[in-house]
Amino acid sequence: MIVLLYRLASFLLLSIAMATTAVANEDEIWSENITSTWLDDHVAAKRSVLPRPSPRLSRTQVWANGIARTDMQAFLPTDFDRAVGAKMQPFQDYNFLIGTELIRSGGEASGLSSKASWEAFLKRDWERLGVTVGLSTAGFLDSMQNGYSQTLSGTLDIPFDFSLQAWSTELRLSPSMNLDGLSGDISSGLLSEIVGRIRLTSPADRFRSDLNVRLGYGIAPRTRPVASATLELRIAPNL
Repeated sequence: MIVLLYRLASFLLLSIAMATTAVANEDEIWSENITSTWLDDHVAAKRSVLPRPSPRLSRTQVWANGIARTDMQAFLPTDFDRAVGAKMQPFQDYNFLIGTELIRSGGEASGLSSKASWEAFLKRDWERLGVTVGLSTAGFLDSMQNGYSQTLSGTLDIPFDFSLQAWSTELRLSPSMNLDGLSGDISSGLLSEIVGRIRLTSPADRFRSDLNVRLGYGIAPRTRPVASATLELRIAPNL
């Protein structure tokens, strides 16, 4: 009987001590400032911070043409067309772009028309054959003419083995085919070019300058052959 009373007294003392500790801890909790660090230390369930998706404006293009009037337009009998457009790449891993464009035609009979455009391109290097192959397609749908146009083109770059100092030269073959949905005509052509490139600056310079030279000869059914020559200088920041 004495042992039982002793155990009961010990249990009561232990309960009072635990209650006192709980009250003290509770007083400590309510007296402290609730911060994110305090929550991470006292709350068992950690809060998961989800990263916010950042907008990818690098895959979006916006342009305008003829919005601001220039001094040269005052000497022309008709006004320029005004256009505003945008284009975006919805999928990061695929080179597919869609866009739209609003056009206000100039002159007396001005009208507003819209175009929906799409394009896709693919480029691959065949190291075994030493050539580069590119395929591209583009099209647009015109609301004013209620017609559409689709173009399919390709490039085949064959580098030359000989080196001309710092120049890199290659032969480029560019076949193309165009479908006019309004008239139903299908046209095709082939352009062969000799392309030469040279880098005019060093890698340590702030800007990168490239000089491109093209000599081409194009043939197409029902048209005369066309010869072309292009000299191009490109300057861009050396990122």
